[in-house]
Amino acid sequence: MNSDGKNVFVVGHTTPDTDSVCSAIAYAYFKNITDKRYLFTPVRAGKLNDETSFVLKKFGVPPSAEIDSLVATVSDLNLKRPIAIGAGDSVQALAQLMREQGVRSVPVVDETGRLAGIVGLKDIARHYMDSVGFNDLTQTPIELDILLKTLDARVMSNTKQVSVLTGRVIIAAMQRGTLLNRVRPGDVVIIGDQYDIQLDLIRAECSALIVVDGAHVAGEVIAAAGEHGVLLLSSPRPAFATVQIMTMSEPVSAIMSAVVPTVGLYTPLSVVRSKVVASEYRSVVVVDSDNRLIGFITRTDFLKPVRKMAILVDHNELSQAVEGIEEAEILEIIDHHRVGDISTTAPIYVYNDPVGSTCTVVAGIMFLYQTHIPKEIAGILLSGILSDTLLLTLSTTTDRDHVAARRLAEIAGVEIQAYARELLHASINLEDKTAAQLIAADFKEFLIGGKKLGVSQMMSLDCAEIDSRERELVEELERLRAANGYDLTVLLVLNPLGKGQERILLRGETWIVEKAFNVTVVNDTCTVHRVMSRKKDFIPAIGQVLSMGQPGR
Repeated sequence: MNSDGKNVFVVGHTTPDTDSVCSAIAYAYFKNITDKRYLFTPVRAGKLNDETSFVLKKFGVPPSAEIDSLVATVSDLNLKRPIAIGAGDSVQALAQLMREQGVRSVPVVDETGRLAGIVGLKDIARHYMDSVGFNDLTQTPIELDILLKTLDARVMSNTKQVSVLTGRVIIAAMQRGTLLNRVRPGDVVIIGDQYDIQLDLIRAECSALIVVDGAHVAGEVIAAAGEHGVLLLSSPRPAFATVQIMTMSEPVSAIMSAVVPTVGLYTPLSVVRSKVVASEYRSVVVVDSDNRLIGFITRTDFLKPVRKMAILVDHNELSQAVEGIEEAEILEIIDHHRVGDISTTAPIYVYNDPVGSTCTVVAGIMFLYQTHIPKEIAGILLSGILSDTLLLTLSTTTDRDHVAARRLAEIAGVEIQAYARELLHASINLEDKTAAQLIAADFKEFLIGGKKLGVSQMMSLDCAEIDSRERELVEELERLRAANGYDLTVLLVLNPLGKGQERILLRGETWIVEKAFNVTVVNDTCTVHRVMSRKKDFIPAIGQVLSMGQPGR
């Protein structure tokens, strides 16, 4: 991985075919060799089809991971190790932590490390204001361990093993008679070095006696405290400071808010922003599925824009791109289709070459840079070329496709014709697929001349097989048209080994196809002479018709 850990996704279109998937894998391999600024990760924006699965398995290449969005999430932030305070820690420890770290709010965790709440400066301030006139621990008892740590005090006697201080708090700053009349059993008394009064208070059954200023505590006093079961502490601080710190010895759980805005690693940043704005702490806590603390996000984390980075291969149209592409930072586009409608905020590298396959483009780049091409990468690049050119027979096939295929076949150690037949067999498997699966396998959306088109293509070597399933395929085209608002849905049925007509099934504004190819549509079907390429033969003809406007009727 690169030093700063920035990841760039190399992704194809939302109906992944062999060319799209294999060009992404190969180009990510090339970029990781030639560009050490980032980690380039090949991904796909949909399920693998049977042909692509066969190709990857044959050449031993792991499938790229599937993603459903390029929207920036919490995982794209540079999260630092979060600061946290324990629910049982003192308010004093919390204040010290916040002062040292320069933060205004802190997540609170329980003894198991799970999120318990959140606390901020305003909670400490409110607690401090509420503690003015502090004189009773009945409602907010103090853990002895916390008090000792906060006061830096010592235990002189604790025969009853007291763990919590409770009761009224009295400062022995009055005459002896007045003090003894005021003290009741169970009170906590703060006193100086008045030896005789210390003994009287112990006999009066106060629950705890705190001797301040680090004053010497006589052995007789210690013995008396032990005999009467009185907790005896020695504080190195003055009486006033001791009282102040006692108010800050309450556990954080007493002042925290248990209502915490939380997000996960894959929460979109747009959602996080709204939660931060709505939070009175102006922050959110990142937790895992076990409610354990992962990170802490505040407004300052949004000072710089955060976007996923991507390289697009085999497409450059919004309708074919993974969700969230508008929010991503596109670094490059490697394609062989018409120029679409994706725009960028800054100049980028675009290589759009009218050859038969994006894999031909990627292979050409690797040949140009004299990059070492492993056998498995050569194999998948060859597969993408053969797949997208229908075994080098489509009208989009160029001499460069033939040259690239020969060089890659030599590196991969395969014979082109033999492997082409093997690939074709893996590509055509209609028996166990529904009409929806067959059409969705290679379906693309186009916006042309104000019309919204959905165009799929499939291969078949058996006309009878298509005849038997024609009506269910047409019904699926109609369902897609109605559900998605398409003006026209089309299925091109291609026979790479045939020499005659190619079949088209269609629903919607069929006049577009009739005018583009001078045919007549009957019962939702027609045949067109060698319509083998969606991008070079079919879409350009449709575009030419729509550019002239709809005919009068």
